[in-house]
Amino acid sequence: MERKVWNEGMELLSREAVEEIRTERLKRQLKYCYENSEYYRRKFNEVGARPQDIKTWEDFRQLPILMTKEEERASQQESLERFGHPFGMHLCVPLERIIVAKTTGGTTGTPTFSYSFTQHDLQRWNEGLARAYWVAGLRPGDRVLFCFPLCGVWAGSQLKTVLTYMGILSLDMGAELGVGRIVEFTKWIKPNVLMATPSFAEAFMEKYQELTGREVKELGIEKLLLTGEPGVGIPSIREKMERAYGGRWADYMAVCSEAFSGSCLTEEYKGLHEVALDLSIYSDDLVDPETKAPLEVKDGAIGEGVITSLDREGLPFIKYALGDIIQVFTNRCTCGYPGSGNRFKVIGRFEDRLIVDGVTVYPMAIRDVITSFYPRVTGAMRIVLTEPPPYIKPPLRIKVEYGIGMESHQLAELEGAIQEKMFAMYRIRCTLEFLPPESLGRVTKKTPLFERYYEKEGER
Repeated sequence: MERKVWNEGMELLSREAVEEIRTERLKRQLKYCYENSEYYRRKFNEVGARPQDIKTWEDFRQLPILMTKEEERASQQESLERFGHPFGMHLCVPLERIIVAKTTGGTTGTPTFSYSFTQHDLQRWNEGLARAYWVAGLRPGDRVLFCFPLCGVWAGSQLKTVLTYMGILSLDMGAELGVGRIVEFTKWIKPNVLMATPSFAEAFMEKYQELTGREVKELGIEKLLLTGEPGVGIPSIREKMERAYGGRWADYMAVCSEAFSGSCLTEEYKGLHEVALDLSIYSDDLVDPETKAPLEVKDGAIGEGVITSLDREGLPFIKYALGDIIQVFTNRCTCGYPGSGNRFKVIGRFEDRLIVDGVTVYPMAIRDVITSFYPRVTGAMRIVLTEPPPYIKPPLRIKVEYGIGMESHQLAELEGAIQEKMFAMYRIRCTLEFLPPESLGRVTKKTPLFERYYEKEGER
């Protein structure tokens, strides 16, 4: 009989038993960071606290935010200037103990070396993500077509080490090989799993049909593990992808090598199961994104998730407010996952929020409305910004690719339908600029959702 989880010894523990482990590891991690990092000593001193002051969970929740993305970048810059390395002043080990140096994608600014590990941290990474992959449906014997970029220092390439750890075959194509070449290889290697960004999966689907004249479904891909950008939580996008491939789409997360989580394979998307409570704190530490005051964690609560590492050596994070807005679910999932962690859905990044006529909306919600009109639209879109967000003077401008086969005389009716739905759902007025299919281009990493004309004006 197949086991329900990857690590039965940890994931099947009661919540009470897990909390005992967490509390002990939290105290040890705080003391470790204070003693080994100039950055954390400085931050603790600034807020007037010491690690020994944190005796209970309530004490920890009241501890102020100690790091933001801007502060992480500043920490990196300081260590580069003072010591000649880019790992930051929050580094807690000698440089020679770092054996993996991987960065974020840099979509919100300068990349950070958030995925840099000691040997111990690499084991921790593999273990945490293995639990997430298991929830998402990966099993030994799968053949994974791995299409994250392999060149450079972006952390996407590090995802494949977990497959080896689990005893799963990783067929390392790398997105930089080009969709056309990867299409050729798939004829020989017969993968049953695709791991990539949703943008790559969409580009691959379209290119496969263009090059072969056949549907991508013929490849026999049963499982889609797509992550790195929104999509699986948008019903119209998920339906489009699953129908095209004939497989189920699950996603997973390990932001900054923390918050290890994976989505289950229920018919309706239920969010991400947090599967490694012994390795990090995330959805249990929810704050108001503006004031950073603690919020009550209850079913349906929405706020900013705060990262704290547990049992991490090299570059641990303590009270790190990364800017992701999540909705937390504390009730049991219908999938039957037996772990005691919360589920959560990522709503968007706080810095990406738009306030239109007093209404706050995230790009993912805008995209949800647009893609619900597939196949009359391709799903590709850009939100046009002529001034810095979040405050946008209405109407909201959106570029939208119309679908293949749509005639020009049909676009006025389509625009009216989209505008009506947008207003009904979010009370937002919008104006649309329709473009032919593929006018907005296709990328294999992350698809941008904004065109920022105010930045272009500033460059002139």
